Amino acid sequence: MQPKLKRAELDRIAGHYGLDARGVDALLEIAEARPGASESLKFLSRMFAIGGLLSLAAGVVFFVAANWSAIAVFGRFALLEILLLACVIIALFRLPPSDLGRGALFLAFVVTGALLALFGQTYQTGADVYELFLTWALLGLPLVVLVNWGVSSAAWLLVLNISLMLFCGWHSMGGWLWGMLSSSRFVTMHIVLAAMWCNLLLWFGFEAVRVQAVPQWVRRLAMSCAFAFGTWAGMRSVYQHDLAAIDMPGLLTAMVAVATYCWHRREDIYPLAVVMGTFIIVSVAWIADVADFDDEIGFIVLALWLIGTSAVAGRILTVTARRWRTPGIA
Repeated sequence: MQPKLKRAELDRIAGHYGLDARGVDALLEIAEARPGASESLKFLSRMFAIGGLLSLAAGVVFFVAANWSAIAVFGRFALLEILLLACVIIALFRLPPSDLGRGALFLAFVVTGALLALFGQTYQTGADVYELFLTWALLGLPLVVLVNWGVSSAAWLLVLNISLMLFCGWHSMGGWLWGMLSSSRFVTMHIVLAAMWCNLLLWFGFEAVRVQAVPQWVRRLAMSCAFAFGTWAGMRSVYQHDLAAIDMPGLLTAMVAVATYCWHRREDIYPLAVVMGTFIIVSVAWIADVADFDDEIGFIVLALWLIGTSAVAGRILTVTARRWRTPGIA
């Protein structure tokens, strides 16, 4: 049973009337905001169902890999193709948002990636690993849209970011995508910043147009992936001793844009926490790079900076979160 009032609304009521601990307990009871035994069992049942689905998807992939030598080439493809067809048929008869239809389409998304990996491994196409994941993300996007489920959206987002990570870091100058970008004007860090902005644009888009398939925790995942690439770019700029390169201005622009947007919306504090975390990590790397660690003073300065910035960031986030939950406070 869902509570009639959201957490932010309950906080505002408690703050407005200055309720003490007993008053807050009574408020939660009246609003039915505390889950009972039935709600807890329902939550556990759903978590076990999702865990079973993920285990089944992983089992399909590992079954083919473990029996690679025992199954002929035709048998490997037939097994995955029959499973993919069965998932589609089940989804047609039990359309989402039914649990069975969602699970079938999610499994179809996983099997699509397994088929692509099997094709590349069997015929040795010479494609880069990032091309496999990028093709998986493109072909699996219609399934993710149809399933309309946060778990599938998160899986698709992870597949996309794995392809971007591999393209940026593992073999960044191979494959057709790099051929399109091949120029003396493009270097790996341009692609890292492009990967950061790709995730940020997804985050901005889903923040502007709220859809059921992309709940808040998936949007936060996109934000985390964006600033993981941003932190990578900032660290590289620090260790290359070129803070004026495109890496650092691009990162700072993204940080300012996210902070400004969040301050305007006054809803979710998490993006601000990610921005501050990236600033702390990059600044600590810069101090470690310029400080003389042959002397104990360098370590002391680094430790004091880390503790001080973390404490200040925590205080700012705490105060800001409280103000956003209280109407009438700027």
